[in-house]
Amino acid sequence: MPSNRFVTIDVETANSWFGSICQIGVVEFADGEIVREWETLVDPECEFHDFNVRLHKITPDQVVGAPKFHSALEVVRELAGSSLVSSYGPFDRSAFSQACSTRALLNLDNPWLNIHSVVKRAWQDKYAGGGFRLNSVCKYLGIKLPRHHNAIDDARAAGLILLRAAEETGIQPDGWIARNRRPIRSANMPDTEIVVNQDGPLAGESIVFTGALQMPRQQAQAIAASIGCAPTNSVTKKTTILVVGDQDLSKLSGKAKSSKHIKAEELIEAGQDIQIISETDFLAMVAIDQSDQSSL
Repeated sequence: MPSNRFVTIDVETANSWFGSICQIGVVEFADGEIVREWETLVDPECEFHDFNVRLHKITPDQVVGAPKFHSALEVVRELAGSSLVSSYGPFDRSAFSQACSTRALLNLDNPWLNIHSVVKRAWQDKYAGGGFRLNSVCKYLGIKLPRHHNAIDDARAAGLILLRAAEETGIQPDGWIARNRRPIRSANMPDTEIVVNQDGPLAGESIVFTGALQMPRQQAQAIAASIGCAPTNSVTKKTTILVVGDQDLSKLSGKAKSSKHIKAEELIEAGQDIQIISETDFLAMVAIDQSDQSSL
């Protein structure tokens, strides 16, 4: 069993902007066991979108009187200490980055592990090419996930997956950052003409762009491919990320959504894990992952 300490973090958001954090869950692990859990609702100080509410069941009324993000951040900082921080995918890290940047707060400077990359390497035959959404991996490994899209339940499940990967491979949690920098050695290739970086930090993600982007669509796809995402033109059951133009997201109230956007929401409500993000959030996520790669 792994002996080092780490924490897993999961967040839920009030709307399509990453920084609109309305719930945080943190689970601390040590010596292969859960030693502490902490969760809180957060007043995001912004509007809730109906789609997000349907997903996580958190309503505006429930966050009245809840801590603001800056207060919750201090608790998270104390819980994390100097330990490894992990999350299931890159989105929770980006959410913290956006929430801190908007409020001029110092972000967490802990080493941060994307457990997606761990799953792809620990169970290569099954997940190297994708399909590693949280509820599916939990089912495969027999890990309980009582309430998907609840921050504390998702954080706990993510940490337990990391422990199982450590048992499966002998690589302790803090050793996975180095392992994730090495090739997956997967023969699976995405269905796209763009050359995808198979060893990128987001290898295995399938991304679709919709709406009016600030950059040419082909450039956006090339950027996504450089960090491992396989760009496609249609939302399918393999899609994991949908990037929507900033203007399209800002005009959604009372406006028609694109067919891709509607289909993605339908698939999410049917149980598929798809992150719907803005172009700004996409570029912020890319900047974080490119920064990680440049430090190698």
